[in-house]
Amino acid sequence: MNVLHLLSWFPTPDDPTLGNFCVRMIDALPEDCHSIILSVCDGKDMTKSFEVKEIPGAHHTHVQIYIRPPKINAIRKLKMLRMYQYGLKYIKKHFFKPDLIHLHVTYPLGQVALLWKKLFGYKYVLTEHWTIYQPQNKDVLVGKLKKKIVKIANNAELIMPVSLDLQRCMEGHGVNNRFHVIYNLVNTDIFRLGGTQTENKKHILHISTLRDEAKNFSGILRVIERLRQQRDDFELHVIHDYEAPEFKAFVKEHHLEDCVIFHGKKTSAEVAEAYQQADFFVLFSNFENLPCVIVEAFASGVPVLSTSVGGIAEIVSPERGILIPQGDEEALLQSMNQLLDHCSEYDRPAIREYAINTFSNDIIGKQIFEAYKEVLN
Repeated sequence: MNVLHLLSWFPTPDDPTLGNFCVRMIDALPEDCHSIILSVCDGKDMTKSFEVKEIPGAHHTHVQIYIRPPKINAIRKLKMLRMYQYGLKYIKKHFFKPDLIHLHVTYPLGQVALLWKKLFGYKYVLTEHWTIYQPQNKDVLVGKLKKKIVKIANNAELIMPVSLDLQRCMEGHGVNNRFHVIYNLVNTDIFRLGGTQTENKKHILHISTLRDEAKNFSGILRVIERLRQQRDDFELHVIHDYEAPEFKAFVKEHHLEDCVIFHGKKTSAEVAEAYQQADFFVLFSNFENLPCVIVEAFASGVPVLSTSVGGIAEIVSPERGILIPQGDEEALLQSMNQLLDHCSEYDRPAIREYAINTFSNDIIGKQIFEAYKEVLN
């Protein structure tokens, strides 16, 4: 089977982690599913109008087209669309004629998938990760944008949201289509059980972008300040994609340097090692769909403390962690105290076994491939 992937979010030199979970889904597909990613992005210091590069991945080839960006935005959009048309011809000439288009995140690349369906009859399926459908974003998903997104979603042969909650949110906006929930995945060969924790201070781990409107990291810090007044047997370790000067200033101002450690960006291997050293993982988000960080924690046998938002309640049970209401700092404080005292009582091998049976590459890759076959048949 030959599948062409369109990613509305995809890694670029400026943002190498953007949409990396979409790429991991593609690489989880069986070997007899041949995958090409096509993307168009702005190039730097280009003398040519455009340039095509073939970038090999684990189980895919990324055909990336760099363009010299026009100064007028309307002309840039037109040029981007023309380059996607060129990219399709390039792939048909050098690789294969696609059997199916797989769209990852509805907008903006769904406009290309929908155009190809109308012009060439290509069927497309949609994997959705986007939080724009959530109630918190009701003022964003309106007007022309909403009409475009709903039209793209309704023209897909099948929608594969990453949680049942996301499916319901999409339906609430008028998406009326066939759904098949397929969770985010984790490489269980990289994310593994750690050894017995022997350090005096317990490790609390948080990994995110630190974008506060979504992740509410400021709420975590306020609770850590209160927790530090009660006990000093813990450290909060923070791995983050972007710089966080305001949060580092808060830590310094409130004298929390001894218990809040910022690590910045880390490789997958370094992140996996951080999970292995963690006693529990904390997420205090205002909204989510199905966070990859929780799936990675489970694969590492680490219990999770999280707000019950999005699809998180679908996977976090009392055997694997604690759920608290969104924004409830008192509940976060009480639950942190509880986990600091009782985190060793969780059955970590059982947590990992759940992850292997639910989120592993083989499981998710086969689910997506079976969905492809159903659509093509």
